[in-house]
Amino acid sequence: MTAAAGAYNESDLALDSTFFVAFDLTHRALKGGLAAASPLNVTQYRMLVKLLAAGPDGVAQSDLGRLLDLKPNVVTQALNALEEAGFAERLRGEGADGRTRTARATGAGEEHVARANASIVERLYALFPTEDADHRAILEASIAAGASIDPPLSGDVASRFAASRALASLELVKRAMEGALRRAAGAPLAECRVLQRLGEVDEPLRVGDVATQLQMSPVAVARAVDGLVGRGWARRLASPSDRKAVFVAATDEGARKQKVIARTVDALARTQLWARLDDDRRRALARTWRVVIADVQARKELDRKAALELLQPIE
Repeated sequence: MTAAAGAYNESDLALDSTFFVAFDLTHRALKGGLAAASPLNVTQYRMLVKLLAAGPDGVAQSDLGRLLDLKPNVVTQALNALEEAGFAERLRGEGADGRTRTARATGAGEEHVARANASIVERLYALFPTEDADHRAILEASIAAGASIDPPLSGDVASRFAASRALASLELVKRAMEGALRRAAGAPLAECRVLQRLGEVDEPLRVGDVATQLQMSPVAVARAVDGLVGRGWARRLASPSDRKAVFVAATDEGARKQKVIARTVDALARTQLWARLDDDRRRALARTWRVVIADVQARKELDRKAALELLQPIE
């Protein structure tokens, strides 16, 4: 894909390991922005944003579980927390039995989302190289694209708090990815990501290199490799020239699972992501993860060179 032409092809829409790295970095930035400004957890905040997006009419409590993909007891717990904080209120319905309840955001809830949203935007700007006007445009387009994955319940608030709605949308996509991969491949997302990367390079990788390439912690990668080896999908290899190095490679069974993962991810992308976005927003997201990865790599290289300048002779 060429940025000048503004076009993209089918390969840009593939959810490869680059996408998952950018997705994870963006997701962490969104959650970090929320944690810096709000005592609410992600589930509670998602609910508050959904209530705010519904406008003054609110949402029937019985519908929140379906809209947010949450179990009834989780809905009740989250609503209790929002009500105790003064961010939401329950209203008794007007049905014949009077038991139908509607929940809606309060003025305090709206003010809280405004503060948290500003913090989320700040974290996103810290993640992206927004000094460049083109990159800023990509970021803003990607926020709008992310927000539109889970449309607001009221058109009157469609343009408000896009970053917060993007967080809610990415939580929705993440849950869908985790569930689909576990059902199809029988493994958690972290293991699928490592196996996917092994398939992309089609050669053994150092465990440490896997962590670097996927922007995962060494502990998380080691745990994922343990799982893959235990399933018979990967094997560890040692190097005779470097006894400290541990490599990992996919087995034949792992190669078959790589195909299952690829099909699952492709189907998920088309149904949960691309089908919900128009061409401009698809293009924005397709460009976004390339920009994120390139910037992360550039920053790491700057940090590496800065560390070299601090080296001192050993006496």
